[in-house]
Amino acid sequence: MNIGILGGGISGLTLQRFLRHPSEVLEKDATPGGLCRTYWKDGFGFDVGGHILFSKHQHVTDLVDHLLGDNLNYCRRANKILFKGRYIKYPFENDLGSLEKQDCYDCLIDYLKSDFAEPTNLEEWGYSTFGRSIAEKYFLPYNRKIWKMEPREMGLDWVGRVPKPPMEDVVKSALGIDTEGYTHQLHFRYPLHGGYEALVKAMIVDFSSVHCNNPVRSIRKNEDGWTVVAGQTTWLFDHLVVALPIHVAIRCLGDVPVEVLDAVRCLRYNPIRVSFIAVNNESLMDKSAVYIPDLDVLPHRVCFMGFFSPNMVRPGTSSLVAETTVRHGDATDRLSDGEFLDRVIGDLDRVGILRAEDVLVRDTRRFEYAYPVYDQAHGKNTRIVREYFSALGIDLLGRFAEFDYINSDECIRRALVLAEKLNEQAERCSC
Repeated sequence: MNIGILGGGISGLTLQRFLRHPSEVLEKDATPGGLCRTYWKDGFGFDVGGHILFSKHQHVTDLVDHLLGDNLNYCRRANKILFKGRYIKYPFENDLGSLEKQDCYDCLIDYLKSDFAEPTNLEEWGYSTFGRSIAEKYFLPYNRKIWKMEPREMGLDWVGRVPKPPMEDVVKSALGIDTEGYTHQLHFRYPLHGGYEALVKAMIVDFSSVHCNNPVRSIRKNEDGWTVVAGQTTWLFDHLVVALPIHVAIRCLGDVPVEVLDAVRCLRYNPIRVSFIAVNNESLMDKSAVYIPDLDVLPHRVCFMGFFSPNMVRPGTSSLVAETTVRHGDATDRLSDGEFLDRVIGDLDRVGILRAEDVLVRDTRRFEYAYPVYDQAHGKNTRIVREYFSALGIDLLGRFAEFDYINSDECIRRALVLAEKLNEQAERCSC
């Protein structure tokens, strides 16, 4: 079975590596990797946001360790939340003792007294899970900032990835007793050399079967399988896996039912503008990431590349990646690159994360597909889309094909599951 994999991000590349039958990856960009790329400028390496290596699934962890071998740096999370000028240990509810006394009391008593009804949207879920004060001081403003919509308008399809804090831990944290939340990501690994893209490169076995600069233009069913036009080439496949954004794939198909087109059109997502900033000192080396719920600061998160690996920065310097989600055509999206960087650096200077006068390197990139938005219609629309592609016999794989807010470790896990399924199908057909 000759399999066409449309999209060369981490999902498509993992799938290809573990298929036991011929396959070709078609990728629109000049370099594969998608959001798992690493960009280099003046000796500094920058990822597209805060990528780290961890997983709840041991077989995924073992696979990553096997692929990268000695090229691994072992780290312990040092994430912070910048709240009212204080650095609060992440997650917020595990460091209430670092808040001002009134804020600490409000958060603790509201958490203990929380008796909200069964939630029907993200705002209600925040109140029900954390209590009113934690929700209003951190959870709701931070999510409002990322998703660019009111939490009350968002559904609950993704909240399973946010664990509910145990009461004992919240009480301990308010008393100043050290606790750790989200322990599955407390310890993580990161490539010692090459940035996060080192994982992408390690995943590829045969570069000749990964065809870059080949944007998919047309997908048509034929008598024996599928005809795909990508770039200037026509490809014939027995089976297709879509691992590129569903909004792109649907435009390549003909005679799509109106209901399906409407469902795809209503799947909302946010692009991201990423700032790459290096400074002439080591002031950005003591934290792994800082989350910023303040709506008056453009980025929602900054990640410190030298913390992940000292080889991402030059000696005596340090750097960060700042992530800012945008809505298409909003005021931030309309800023020129220079204006955008001026604003980001100015905001980070104002809140004390860096000093503008210390900046050595500045750059920025915009990525169209970054965050799938879980509005109230997300479940219905994704169900319509998935059923349509399933009826065509096309598999969907990855964050923006499945339209699911998953990290790279889950992308790898799902690719392994699909590879096993396709290998079994092909073997049955050959018997």
